[in-house]
Amino acid sequence: LKTLDVDLATTEALAPLVPADRDVVCESGLKTHDDLLRMAKNDTRRFLVGEHLMRQTDIVTATRTLLNGETMQAQA
Repeated sequence: LKTLDVDLATTEALAPLVPADRDVVCESGLKTHDDLLRMAKNDTRRFLVGEHLMRQTDIVTATRTLLNGETMQAQA
């Protein structure tokens, strides 16, 4: 916490140590859909995303992109 450095590898390293009846939550450093997929490989399916979304001008589109990958085209 002294440096506020964030490394997704920390979650990857700790996730296997969590009992199966508990949820692993990745609380920082998520910026892309690939980051979510990376965490899912370790059965991390709970996320806290704040700073990345707050820095976006279009939070709705940024959220959709984070969850679904490439920017979704509006359906007519």
